[in-house]
Amino acid sequence: MSFGSTLKQAREAQGFSTQDLALRTKIRGDYLRALEEGNTSLLPERTFARSYLQRYARELNLDPAPLMAEFDRTMPVSAEIAQSLRGAGGRERPATPMNPAVLAGGLTALIVVGAAGYYAYSTFLRPAPVSTVVAPAATPSRAVPTPPPPPPPAAPRTVRLTISSVPAGARVYLDNRDLGVTPVKSFPVAARDQAELRVELGGRQGLRQSVSLVQGRNLRAQLPVAGQGKAVLADLNTPAGTPKPATPAPAGAVPAGAVPAATGPAGTPPTATTPATPQAAVRVTFSGESWTRVTGPSGQVLYQGTPPVGSVKGFPAGVTVRTGNAGAVRVSVNGAPAQAMGQSGQVLTKSY
Repeated sequence: MSFGSTLKQAREAQGFSTQDLALRTKIRGDYLRALEEGNTSLLPERTFARSYLQRYARELNLDPAPLMAEFDRTMPVSAEIAQSLRGAGGRERPATPMNPAVLAGGLTALIVVGAAGYYAYSTFLRPAPVSTVVAPAATPSRAVPTPPPPPPPAAPRTVRLTISSVPAGARVYLDNRDLGVTPVKSFPVAARDQAELRVELGGRQGLRQSVSLVQGRNLRAQLPVAGQGKAVLADLNTPAGTPKPATPAPAGAVPAGAVPAATGPAGTPPTATTPATPQAAVRVTFSGESWTRVTGPSGQVLYQGTPPVGSVKGFPAGVTVRTGNAGAVRVSVNGAPAQAMGQSGQVLTKSY
């Protein structure tokens, strides 16, 4: 098994997505997917790629040594030209023994020259001694207060970014950073005036637009079929419009288009009729923390993430639920009593 297949199998067995691991390892999501796919052409230079592989393996509690050995076989070091200190192609000459008499004569000459040099230096070249004048002690001056150190720079402020798309399952990039697939909920990003947002989905018209991130945003991208329109980005936090105040109607009058309410006995207020809330075919209750992904019949991602404990989500019939903690996920179909998907800590996939 290749190092990429080993990483992907370990990640899916633990119920993590590449977005979850990107947040934990601080490595870009497209680099993690390139490691899992063994696509070395999408990785940075070899030194950084090996470091990312080692960090990714340790985050998944894997031994990085065999994976890095497999990586080295896949992406070997380029050969370097050997440099010879004695020159290329040169043949070392055999050492010639030195005559002891010549060696002794040379040492004697060095001693004589050294002695003559020292005598000349001490006689003619040595500088005259310099007299040292001791300056009077300076009068202590008034201490000047030390200015306080400047305050430390403020930590960068973060805001929360939520992005959904129609249809769901589109990949989101912010300033070329991979944030995962929609819906992306409450993703922490650095606050700034302008950032480039890209939302892309196969077969759909992509969206590329500058957005302001001075505060938290809740955005939705409408992605039409490619060639059939332009992608539109909507801000769900901006009200659609301020409703106009209603004109008071005469006593006993029924507004146009309204159904008269049933009246009771004299002096009894009319009984309000509350429309019935449509019941979802599949209701999923989260009794504990569990990463969960719900996909529709055609494979589109309807939900992905770790919802709060105690939350309930409804989906249409024919969905597939994958969870990393089957004992904490209870599913009810068509109003039947909710049943746990499996055992606690079990990674499981079921269709309803």
